[in-house]
Amino acid sequence: MTATSERAPAPAAGTDPATRDGLGLAVLPAVTEPVLARVAERAGEVDRAEADLWDELAALGELDLLTAPLPLAAELTHALARRCTASAFALWGHRSAIAYHEATGTPLPDGAASGVTALASGMAPAFKEEAGLGEIPLLATDSPDGAIAVSGVLPWCSNLRPEGWVVTPVRWEDGRRAVVRHRRDADGVRVKELTGLTALDATASGVLLLDEVRIPAQDVLTRDLPAFRDDVRATFLQIQTAMCLGLAGAALDAAEAGADDVAREVLAEELSAAAEDWQHLRGALAAGVRAASAVRAGGAGGPSDAASSGAPPSGASAAGAAPSAPVRPAELVRVRLEAALLTGRATRLEQKIVGGRGYALASDTSRRAREAAFLPVQSPTEIHLRHLRARAGDDATDGHA
Repeated sequence: MTATSERAPAPAAGTDPATRDGLGLAVLPAVTEPVLARVAERAGEVDRAEADLWDELAALGELDLLTAPLPLAAELTHALARRCTASAFALWGHRSAIAYHEATGTPLPDGAASGVTALASGMAPAFKEEAGLGEIPLLATDSPDGAIAVSGVLPWCSNLRPEGWVVTPVRWEDGRRAVVRHRRDADGVRVKELTGLTALDATASGVLLLDEVRIPAQDVLTRDLPAFRDDVRATFLQIQTAMCLGLAGAALDAAEAGADDVAREVLAEELSAAAEDWQHLRGALAAGVRAASAVRAGGAGGPSDAASSGAPPSGASAAGAAPSAPVRPAELVRVRLEAALLTGRATRLEQKIVGGRGYALASDTSRRAREAAFLPVQSPTEIHLRHLRARAGDDATDGHA
């Protein structure tokens, strides 16, 4: 974190976790422990694409956790990322697509809540277009029966599992925009699988090619794209941030555990700065999630996401104060970017300390380093995030979280 970066206020008493095992937003149900243990045990197999990571996501669905409120969803994503970032990434995509349905009041496809049916988030082009970094590549035309037909190429999408659903933005030549959903296996849809990916071969990623795909009216989630982006931005970015902090925390734990006296001496400043930045970013994320949850609940007078998830209350809500103001988009971007940058630092620290053992592909150190290498290109990419900060007059990040 740079000297000029904002520091999050200290979390309320009793909510700051003593370790990096959690974010302090919610208590994971005890029934998740066996699932998380299996995620950890199979991380190497998932890394080699020798195991189906969706088995554990479906197990979470059986526990009614895939539709968990934002605080619990962030906590669960963090827990997965500490063990297997590919699994956390898959959960992010599925939970984000659930949020798109929630934001528009659209019923979920059958099986999505239980994990029987996978959901894919193809919304990156909508956020890139908003930032002036391109145009939505999926072109819509109107049909006489009220449906629309969509054609185009989405160059990257994950969770493209058979019988699943994909949520994407579309545009018309006349400037209209909408958010739609379609079956992964619908007529006119073709998936070009992407393989040979660094640490992500198990994520069912591919290029999505659409040729006159029919979208009936009930599968148009909204025609107000700007309002939709504003509604889902917090969930989209905050769950990603939770994933970053999970991976960063696991790497820092391994670095600290593996450091001998010499490493602790020569890397003392780097280890201390990374540990401090992790805690500050955790606090910033926690504050943002609580603010987003309060806004989603409509302020005082209704059960918030935090309350319904077993999350520790913030100091303000515990004291009966006014609900939190909406978290600023610039703050969401700052925390997301700095969490990703910290993850890169943390995995490099782990590599320095573990040494040659961590260079073996089968090692957890190598896997975490390769998982972290994805973050600069995950949408929103590092360049996208830096562009947003520069455009907002907040270009303080210099490569340190």
